[in-house]
Amino acid sequence: MESLFVKILLISAFFAQTCHCRPSSPAIDDRDAVGNHPFDLLIFTQRWPITACYEWREHNKDHICGLPSPNIVWTIHGIWPTKINTIGPAFCNKSAIFDVSQLSSIESQLEEHWLNVEKNKPTDSLWEHEWLKHGTCAAETIEQLNTELKYFGQGLSWLEKYSVGSGFAAGGNIQPGLNYSLATLNKALYSFYGKDLAIECYHDSKTHLQILNEIRICFNKQLELTDCDGIVGLERQATRGGAGTIISNCNAAKPILYPDTVPKEYEMENNDVESKAAYYSVVYEVSQSSDGQQGEESQVADEFVEVILV
Repeated sequence: MESLFVKILLISAFFAQTCHCRPSSPAIDDRDAVGNHPFDLLIFTQRWPITACYEWREHNKDHICGLPSPNIVWTIHGIWPTKINTIGPAFCNKSAIFDVSQLSSIESQLEEHWLNVEKNKPTDSLWEHEWLKHGTCAAETIEQLNTELKYFGQGLSWLEKYSVGSGFAAGGNIQPGLNYSLATLNKALYSFYGKDLAIECYHDSKTHLQILNEIRICFNKQLELTDCDGIVGLERQATRGGAGTIISNCNAAKPILYPDTVPKEYEMENNDVESKAAYYSVVYEVSQSSDGQQGEESQVADEFVEVILV
């Protein structure tokens, strides 16, 4: 009898172990966690179309550009869900199909403000790319962005309210056609938005110029402005008193060209852009540090003096 009792206990323990190890069916919350693509920020990226054209033409001499009219306005590149210190998520719905007819009510506005600078490609190719790569990820989590019309409509609304052109004009009278220090650009943006934005430069390998390319404005998932922390490739460089934190891939020790025209093809081929750029006014912001020494990259700024060299 005792032997039978022991056998029963062993068999019971075996089945208990088997049941414990077998994977159970996932709960609804678990399925949601697996199916979703979590992110922390929405990066609303505005591009300077003149620089985008410059870069596009640099890649191939046969590339042609489509620029807005007037061409000195900031346009939309995209709204990018981003996980801090990570690239992406991206292409969150593999079965999604872009349907441009859903944008018929705002298509004329998109052609003006969310235009494709790369004119060799179809007009709506940028919209298709942005929706499939980024919009499908935003749509999973945020109701206000869960259709093509909502996603692109939100971009237009943000551009109207948070245009970089308006920020530069109000924050520091920053105008195209000049060179600026990174500190000057950052100070102007911070004074207008009240948040840390990210400043992205295009580094031209031929002329060794750094050219203002994109400004990235960040929102949380409640669509509220927030600091642009943790963007891969755009790191915190310095904290300046009263001017926020500099987040950028630009070299703070060199001027940043904010161009007002696209250099002609022969100028690029003959490397004449650099000499042309030398005629731009250079605006540097010099900070007075706490130890009395002046330096553009000083992290303690008690006063700011603009020195304009022509």
